[in-house]
Amino acid sequence: MKLAGTDQRHCRIPPQRWSSSPLLVTLSVISSGVVAQDTTDHSAAKQLPELVITAPVANPGGVGETGAGEYVFERDYIEQFGAADGGLEGVLKLVPGIQFGEDSEGAESLTDLKPKSISISGGRFYENRFVVDGLGNSNRLDPASGSDGSGINDIGGHEQSLFLDADLIGELRVYDSNVPAAYGGFTGGVVDATTRRAGNKAEGKLSISGTRSEWAEFRTFVRDWDPDSQALPPIPPSEPEFKRYRANFHYSTPMTDSVGILSSVSQAYSETPDVTLGETRNRVQRNQNVLIKLTSELGANGVLDVSATYAPFESESFLTDVKGSDYSVEGGGYSFKAGYDYLGEAVEHEVDLGWTRSVNNREAPNGFYRWENTRSRQWGREADVGLSREGGYGNLDMTQESATLAYRLKSLPVTVGDVELRHEAGSEMSQSSYRYQRDETLFVYDNAVINSDVQCRGIIDDCVQEEQYFSGRRVYEADDVTVRLNEASLYAESTMAWQRLSGTLGVRYDYNDFLKNHDLAFRSRGTLDVFGDASTRLIAGYNRYYGAALLTYKLREARAPYYREYRSTEQNIVTDWERESGQGDYRYIFDDVQTPYSDEQTVGLEQALLGGVMTLKVVKRDNQDEFARTETETKEDGYRYYIMNNDGSSEYLGVSLGWNVVYGNTLVSMHGTWSETKTNNADYDDPIDDTSPSEFVSYKGDRVPYGELDILRSDFNRPIVVNIGVAHRFSEQFSASANARYRGAYDQIERTSRQVEGELIDNGVGEVIRETLTVYEDEERKATVQFDLGFDFRLPMVGDTVLVTGAEVKNLFNNRIYTVSEGMSGIEPGRQLWFTLGVDF
Repeated sequence: MKLAGTDQRHCRIPPQRWSSSPLLVTLSVISSGVVAQDTTDHSAAKQLPELVITAPVANPGGVGETGAGEYVFERDYIEQFGAADGGLEGVLKLVPGIQFGEDSEGAESLTDLKPKSISISGGRFYENRFVVDGLGNSNRLDPASGSDGSGINDIGGHEQSLFLDADLIGELRVYDSNVPAAYGGFTGGVVDATTRRAGNKAEGKLSISGTRSEWAEFRTFVRDWDPDSQALPPIPPSEPEFKRYRANFHYSTPMTDSVGILSSVSQAYSETPDVTLGETRNRVQRNQNVLIKLTSELGANGVLDVSATYAPFESESFLTDVKGSDYSVEGGGYSFKAGYDYLGEAVEHEVDLGWTRSVNNREAPNGFYRWENTRSRQWGREADVGLSREGGYGNLDMTQESATLAYRLKSLPVTVGDVELRHEAGSEMSQSSYRYQRDETLFVYDNAVINSDVQCRGIIDDCVQEEQYFSGRRVYEADDVTVRLNEASLYAESTMAWQRLSGTLGVRYDYNDFLKNHDLAFRSRGTLDVFGDASTRLIAGYNRYYGAALLTYKLREARAPYYREYRSTEQNIVTDWERESGQGDYRYIFDDVQTPYSDEQTVGLEQALLGGVMTLKVVKRDNQDEFARTETETKEDGYRYYIMNNDGSSEYLGVSLGWNVVYGNTLVSMHGTWSETKTNNADYDDPIDDTSPSEFVSYKGDRVPYGELDILRSDFNRPIVVNIGVAHRFSEQFSASANARYRGAYDQIERTSRQVEGELIDNGVGEVIRETLTVYEDEERKATVQFDLGFDFRLPMVGDTVLVTGAEVKNLFNNRIYTVSEGMSGIEPGRQLWFTLGVDF
């Protein structure tokens, strides 16, 4: 029996509506190296010409027969639209309802090795579910805090635990609506990746691709400056000098007739430009991917996959405009997974077992200082950045470790009269541990006092003889905390097809011992084949999705809070530090809260048009019980508390129109989306309090309740996005692809750094004070158009060896992308060129 795998699933046949299960496809691949395991009569299709480029899904519109909002991209499709940098963003851009963040096109994105964050159907970027080989790849260690590692008490986890190179992916599935009950723990969407399998013959690939500053265009901007001010004129940022490369090696071979092994290694490196203290410095990143995967037939009806993945991420960076602040971050980790699929007489069984360990570790200077500008501390004045800041926030180690067991079963279709029935059910159990460790006590100094007569008594860390001293500091004590989370889920779905109707009803149950909520979510979707010939189909769905437990707050609850210390001088001699009493250090309470959920309503139309498929879809989301927080006054125990609540909410409405077609050797994918997301909180750290004066803000000169302010999501919220992707193979040696993306102009309400005085209010203890209001303003974002072009040339060499060369031009017409706000300093990238050179053998 010959072994084949995911790479062989694209037979050169016209796209059809396959109804076979994944295991039937897999077994067919193993037995014959093709995927045509379908009961449909394809005799007519045999008369059609072979296609070198095929549609990524059986239905090019991406909507399956059961109405799931599913888009499936096989290996050939990933190679066509995947980027030279190893990312999947080019593929994801072809999915309606997906939006990228503002920073995805900025200067740092040119060399940022982390996957670009995405929003699916209005969900926040950390509210998606990421799956690799059937098991979760989502990170729950403070994904909303940013990912630069510069936080005092956190390192800023990315929403994905491991950053996998596109070369490792054999199939990518994306769900934006009508998500099946098999998936839970999200209120956005699902990205499900399956790693590659060995093929039925030995094959290998070695390539290197790269870019550098000489192959890129930039625009520099200088912030507005008032000549009458005492500040020095701003220094224009210099154009960055950077380089980035990616090298990868892939080899797979059958070991026997029924066993194959695949190995893949990739290494990426980059230097990211940034301006700090008036000079341009580079932030360095490294990302590795190593995959070893063994695939074996077990008996006549079983397939076993065993894989080991090692994906470390490293970065070297610094705090902007802070002297002596260099730090390094280690992320990523490794995983081991085993999956077994068995096809019984009437039921397909799938068992997945996995263990993953990922880290967010930082090495940094221990101690942060906000010096006033004096003769020995004046780098802040020289760079026109205010205070002369120095130091860092110390070493931190954060670890996430998870073990998961999942079981799924799918019945083969059963016909009862005119009704066809299919059933699916499954369960999943996991145990996770999360560790937070600070080895040394950290001091963060503020309130510097200039005193030309101060005597430091030999103290040099936080006092400058006859210049200045610090009168206050925050103390973050050494700490070591471990918390654990147990989760369990059950789900079941039944699909009934009768004449022109097909409907699916499902339910999913989730429980975890952190939130301790019994979450029961309904899933329902259906389709109507209007004329009975699959040319016109109506789709509808009504679903509920529950979010995942964020372990960030469980760690925050367990951690020791910081406290403040103060000192002064006596006869110009600094005194000893004393702990401040009654100032109200913060602690966290995360108790008796509900699990955030999203109720979704979907209607759509799929129409055969001009040889392709047109899809029209409307998705409405109502998100409730989202995490937010409120802040208390100082309690009797001397602490103030951050109390988590469910006062957050948001709404999403999206309308998308798309058309996908294959004409001979040409694939065309077009879609446009109009959407709007409204929310009353930016993320789970945003304060919302119905009784606190901080609830009020200043907007257009008026005092407005923050909870009533109709805030459009500040990021991942472009009202109009249009994307057109085209791929064409001119010959067996030459192919090309192009992608154009338009983002319409829009206004959004932005929080500014300015504050104004509000009304006189009672502070709760009988004292009348003047409140301070944060100012919100409308800001216009101009429209952008970007056009990307790529091509590759294959030159046959000796034997099966093929020399592969390629080029990719991003932002071909060097258009502005408007990532630098009006009146601010910054750098915008323009046209960028990538080159690739490799050998297939």
